[in-house]
Amino acid sequence: MVSFPEMVQRWKDHLRFDRTDLLGLLPAILVAAFVFSFRDWGIKTFSFVTGLNNLILMLIVVALSLFFRLACQKAYGLSEGYQVNFKAWWPGLFIMLFLAFVTAGKVPLIIVGGIVATFMVKLRLGEFRYGFDQFRNAYINMWGPLANLILALFFAIFLFFLPQSYVFQKGLTFNLIMAVCSMLPLPSVEGLSFFYGSPKFYGLFIFLVLLAMILLLSKTSWGLIIAIVVAVLITLGTTLTSYNK
Repeated sequence: MVSFPEMVQRWKDHLRFDRTDLLGLLPAILVAAFVFSFRDWGIKTFSFVTGLNNLILMLIVVALSLFFRLACQKAYGLSEGYQVNFKAWWPGLFIMLFLAFVTAGKVPLIIVGGIVATFMVKLRLGEFRYGFDQFRNAYINMWGPLANLILALFFAIFLFFLPQSYVFQKGLTFNLIMAVCSMLPLPSVEGLSFFYGSPKFYGLFIFLVLLAMILLLSKTSWGLIIAIVVAVLITLGTTLTSYNK
């Protein structure tokens, strides 16, 4: 990984969401928000106003989550000399919709797509292992579910103080489910590239994702405290390890 000043300069020059990202993110956001608000169109009877309000709230939550996770992947990718773009997985979007209707929204699967890391020749000049590196690509993909866990932690903190909040509850659930689903070794999903680039680290990260789910969904003060400590250690460990590669 490059020095911090060089990293900041790369972010200034190249960190942006281009047309390719937006064309993939837009359908992903719409489908994911619809699936996650599918059961929220009224408590006992159908209510268009309630449902529309919940759908809009979920659009905000999903958009924030997807843009944040992609921004993290782009930021880390640029630090290693890779341009990262989001690509929607259309079969996955149709599967999500199909399951939502078949199960009445009880199976909110999140397999919206993944990223494509492109080797940037200019930024990789002079780097060790000049060519495309599968291990570094695995690290770039890892920042997707890691970003979901970071957001889930923040939503869990706010939910602890506002337990009745629809936004915080849905934000927590959405990011935890997406973190798990993105680890699946499926085409166009981060899990496949992650597994191929580093199988051992892939297994360890699955354990950490499941641990985070248990701690955050416990909705206890101790679970939240332990989750915060673990998150800090993981972030520091990941950052230090990245600099040593």
